[in-house]
Amino acid sequence: MAAMAHGRESGLLLGLDGGSTKTAGVIITPDGRVLGQVRGPASAIVGPPNAEASSVLGSIVDSLCSQADASLDDIESCGVGLSGIDFDDELSLQQEGIAAALGIPRERIILVNDAIVALWGATAKPAATLFQHGSGFTGAYRAQHGEEVLFDHLGVASTFDMRRALIALVARMINGMAEPTPLKDKALAHFGIADEQEYCEAVYRQFIPSERTVNTPPLIFAAWLEGDPAATGLVEDAVRDYALAAGAMIEATGHRSPDVTLGGGVIAQAPEQFWRSLAEAIQESHPLVTVKPPDLAPEFGGAVMAGYHIGLDPAQLFQQLRVNT
Repeated sequence: MAAMAHGRESGLLLGLDGGSTKTAGVIITPDGRVLGQVRGPASAIVGPPNAEASSVLGSIVDSLCSQADASLDDIESCGVGLSGIDFDDELSLQQEGIAAALGIPRERIILVNDAIVALWGATAKPAATLFQHGSGFTGAYRAQHGEEVLFDHLGVASTFDMRRALIALVARMINGMAEPTPLKDKALAHFGIADEQEYCEAVYRQFIPSERTVNTPPLIFAAWLEGDPAATGLVEDAVRDYALAAGAMIEATGHRSPDVTLGGGVIAQAPEQFWRSLAEAIQESHPLVTVKPPDLAPEFGGAVMAGYHIGLDPAQLFQQLRVNT
């Protein structure tokens, strides 16, 4: 059990996950009881944290402490995963900035890329990989706890994105470079384009609201299930490239049977048939792996990582959190 400080529990663990769309935080006891959860605005950074990101993170920590009836001194370890923690030569300044924003001493903070806390939350198994496709791609793998490694975190490999591919495919259908299918008119309606001749200009000049361009996977999946050949091509390309990324990470673990965890908005919105197709594609070359969605949200992964860094058994803490959430 955690010790008590001024009538409150101390030795608490805090987990934070900050990206380009939201920030989530959790505060727990060392035995896996959840004392508080908070969600807030984005807190992704480039270089040292800016004032806006710092304000968001500080506010979330204050809210978590309030929910837990705890002070900052009661937090023994804090696992923070942020989009933008990418380069070793920036890490020291980023650590200083995050420590100042949270009001927690630097030595109590473990600061990593958000893919790492997502992996900590994905599974308790030591050998594991994570592939997520949300607003962007997130990948990480490990051979055992504490040896987490980012996978193409700068996005240079250009993993296939069916949302971007759809935009180009609709233009190719309009200008005669691809055979039109019903997917074309469905996409134009989704984008709010009445005259197809206006489409390319609308895309180029960014007249189409971004929420419409990023929310096309359900449209593509629905057309795929209806047998649309263009949608089928997009889905098959996604399955092929996702499986390649997963396979590369599996090989990098050095294990034959790691957990392969798949998540993010694009994959989470996919029908069961897509999951089956992707699992089969991955297991075709790696038959012993388990393909599954993440068990815990990334902020809980941050808390598990924080516990590991003060000597707690990560698998035990993970299972306690699964029971308590």
